[in-house]
Amino acid sequence: MSVAAPIDVIDAGILPRPDVLSQGVVAVHNYGFGHSTAACSCGWTGRRRYLKAAAEQDAWLHSMHEKCEIAVPFVIPVAALRPSA
Repeated sequence: MSVAAPIDVIDAGILPRPDVLSQGVVAVHNYGFGHSTAACSCGWTGRRRYLKAAAEQDAWLHSMHEKCEIAVPFVIPVAALRPSA
């Protein structure tokens, strides 16, 4: 059983705020059909995945273990980021 810390303890500076605990921001980069990769600003990079959902699961798992934030939008289409010719 766990007990939450009172708010006045957090505001007094005894415990760090939840936003201070975050390490980085994790997102999924979608390079097109059959190629998606999760990556984080803390330096972590996931494996290349054929399914976008598998890359999303990698990102969520990293976020839970390392206390990193989730990017908004979560999936970034990389083909749209390339300059047009």
